[in-house]
Amino acid sequence: MSDTEALSLAGGIVGGALVAVVVGVIIFYVLTVIAEWKIFTKAGEAGWKALIPIYNVYILCKIIGLSFWKFVIILPLVLGFIAGFINKENVTNAVSGIYGLVLAIMMAVKLGKSFGKSTGFIAGLVLFPNIFQLILGFGR
Repeated sequence: MSDTEALSLAGGIVGGALVAVVVGVIIFYVLTVIAEWKIFTKAGEAGWKALIPIYNVYILCKIIGLSFWKFVIILPLVLGFIAGFINKENVTNAVSGIYGLVLAIMMAVKLGKSFGKSTGFIAGLVLFPNIFQLILGFGR
């Protein structure tokens, strides 16, 4: 096998892997939107609100009884968590990321309690949120 053939093969493998990752992310996002749509309709909100980024988090906060000001605090913290991966030396980003993670756990617990779910189900919402949101949305 020549160097050109080897590079072509490697490029094909990397390209195929990239396509698989992108398709996986799209499927994951679509399933998340479907789960949120069903949860929103069960809570008496319009399902289309699940399609709008950031606004869907605001509506979720409204459903679980989280105040608007806590929602306003969540957004910069999540962005700080993402930025923390880019600039690992910034302690502020790490702290805000941990706080954002704690808020995400708190939101999952409140979501489970809002729908009267058991402690085991709430643990599932914390550990595997997307799977358990689908179960929550399509369940009784």
